[in-house]
Amino acid sequence: MDRAEQLVVLSGAAADQWGLVTAAQAKELGLNAVQLLRLAEAGLLENVSRGVYLLPASGIPRHVEIKAAWLRLQPKAFVWDRPAGHPDSGVISHASACQLHELGDIPAPDVEITVPRRRTTTEPFVRLRTAMLDPAEITIVEGLPVTTATRTITDLLQAKADGGHIGGVIAEAARRDLIIPDDLAARVEVYARKYGLKTTATGRDLIDHLVEQAGESLRRREVARASREGFDAAVHLIAEHPSLAALAHSRPERQRTWREAQDAVAALLGTYPHVTASAGLDRTLQAAIAKLNVPNPGLQAAIAKLNMPNPGLQAAIRNATALPQVTSKAALDSGASSTAPRQQAPASALPRSHDSDPDERSVETETND
Repeated sequence: MDRAEQLVVLSGAAADQWGLVTAAQAKELGLNAVQLLRLAEAGLLENVSRGVYLLPASGIPRHVEIKAAWLRLQPKAFVWDRPAGHPDSGVISHASACQLHELGDIPAPDVEITVPRRRTTTEPFVRLRTAMLDPAEITIVEGLPVTTATRTITDLLQAKADGGHIGGVIAEAARRDLIIPDDLAARVEVYARKYGLKTTATGRDLIDHLVEQAGESLRRREVARASREGFDAAVHLIAEHPSLAALAHSRPERQRTWREAQDAVAALLGTYPHVTASAGLDRTLQAAIAKLNVPNPGLQAAIAKLNMPNPGLQAAIRNATALPQVTSKAALDSGASSTAPRQQAPASALPRSHDSDPDERSVETETND
C-alpha cells in the first residue's frame, strides 16, 4: 500500500474511535511498525500514547488520555468489538468518571479504570482498580463505558477521597438528576464513620455533611426555598384577586380538580412566568386552599376585608418587588387608578362553581491495587 492507501485504511477504523488507532489495530489492518513510523515522521499520524496514534485531520478528541488508556487495555480489539462490561475490557471509574460526567472539580491526575480481575500496567499515569460491576452500574459517555454517577460516588467514598470534592460531585449530580438521593443514601451509609460522623449517622446525614462541606446545597433545599417563595406569591395572588378564594368554597361533591384550578390560576396570571413556573406554587396554593377549606372565622373576616376596595393595599401590591409587573388585562384594569373601583377577574378565567365533573386528584467490594 502507498501512503495514501495506508491513511485511508487507518481513517476508516479511526473514524469510530475518536480519531485514534492502536499499533496492534494497524497491524490487523495490514500496516507494520515501520509504516506507522514513517507516517508519524511525515506528520500524518501523531503518537499520543505508547502504541496509540491520532490522525491529526480528525482533531484532538476530548479526554484523549482517558480514551487512549482504555484502548490500550485491549490493543487489538476495535471499539465496536468491545461491549460494555466485557471481561477483558475496563470501565472508566472514580475521578476519571467524574471528568467524563463533568461532575464537580475533583482532581484526576491518573486515568482510573475498573477491571473485573487483577491486571497490571506499565503506564505511569494509569491506575487499574479491581472490582466486579453490575451492568446497571455502567453507562456510556462519549462512546466509553463509564460507571454511573451513583457507583462513581460510592467508589470515591470507598477510596476515601476528599469529602469536599465528593460533596461537589453529589450536589451537581443531584441538580442534573443523575442520582436518586434516597438510593444513594442507602448505598453510602456504611461510609459515614470514615468521614467523622457518629455511629448512628445515616446515609442522608453523610450526604448532607459532604454537600455542606463543599458549600453546596441539594435540590430538596432549593425546592423548600422555592416553596416558601411560592407561598408568599400565593398570598399576594389571593390578596390581589379575592375571587380565587371561591376555589375553596365549592361544595365537596362539586369540587374542582387541582388541574382545573391550576389552569384557572395560569389563565388569570397571564404574564407571571416566574410565579407559575415556581417549584413551590403547586404545593403552596394547595396548602393555602386547604387552609381556606377549614372553618376559620378570623380568616373569613380577613378575606371579606380583602374583597373591600382598599386603594392603599392595591398600591402596595403594585409596588411589591416580589412579583414582576402584571400585564394581563384584568390586572391592568384593576391597577389603572388607585381611585377606580376594583375590577373582577373575567368569569371565564376561573372554574365554574357548578361544574359537574367528578373530582380527580390528579456495593461492590473493591480490592487494593
